Amino acid sequence: MKTLLTLFALFVSAIGASAQNPELLWETPGFIGPESVVFNSTRQEFFVSNMGTYGKDATPGDGFISRVSAEGKILELKWATGLDDPKGLALANGRLYVGDEPALVEIDLVTGKILARYAPPDGVGNFNDCTADPEGNVYVCSGRLDTVFRLHAGKFEAWYKLDKPKTGGLNGLKAEKDRLLLGGWSVHDTAGAEQLGHISTVAYADHALSRLGTQPVCHIDGLEPDGKGGYTATDWLTGDVVHVSADGKPSLIMKLVQGTADHTYLIDQQLLIIPLMKNNVLRAYRWAPPAAK
Repeated sequence: MKTLLTLFALFVSAIGASAQNPELLWETPGFIGPESVVFNSTRQEFFVSNMGTYGKDATPGDGFISRVSAEGKILELKWATGLDDPKGLALANGRLYVGDEPALVEIDLVTGKILARYAPPDGVGNFNDCTADPEGNVYVCSGRLDTVFRLHAGKFEAWYKLDKPKTGGLNGLKAEKDRLLLGGWSVHDTAGAEQLGHISTVAYADHALSRLGTQPVCHIDGLEPDGKGGYTATDWLTGDVVHVSADGKPSLIMKLVQGTADHTYLIDQQLLIIPLMKNNVLRAYRWAPPAAK
């Protein structure tokens, strides 16, 4: 009897382990430099930012946003247009917000019409990811100014100046109830050596800076909660998709390709939705975070 119980325990353990291995559900081609994805639960569809051409030969104004069904079908490739290099996406206040190269862009959710553009007073923002907190405040980081800007009640202003020796250069952002998570691309130590990025946190109340764990994570692009206190992160440079436990310990989920960009994770459905920017596709994987130890 003891042997049977032991075998059953091993079988259950194996099932749990296999449930953590990502299962590819669908792949949708046809995008042009897809960089970020967000899910609109009200209409059960995704928005995907497309950078269009990018880099030194980029064509200004050829970026756009696509609408995609929950099953991965492109509903409208160029739903919102007139963007330069749209990257991070956030839903708040009945609007879609986009971290575009020159400005934070506000878009009507029904029509796809651009309603407003928000930029620093002295020029372009060189923006990337954006995120919204439960109160509807929208945050976006300026790579040019190393500053997180906040849109609050229609007012757009500098909110937090990065302490780069501690946070490193940023790419991913994620707003939570009481704090903003900063996903670092890389950081240099006192000797000038480059290390992988990590997750820093900034408290809304007093801007106190902290760090999640002590280990480097990856060149963080996308940063999403896993529903169990941990996070998933993507590394654009290496293609790594990483799980970060609540105490900051990273582990590899899977390895994809360079250009693995700003993903989303649907906790209730256990779905990782990942844009592959260089491959011009969007992928959906079934994946469950590991059980807490």
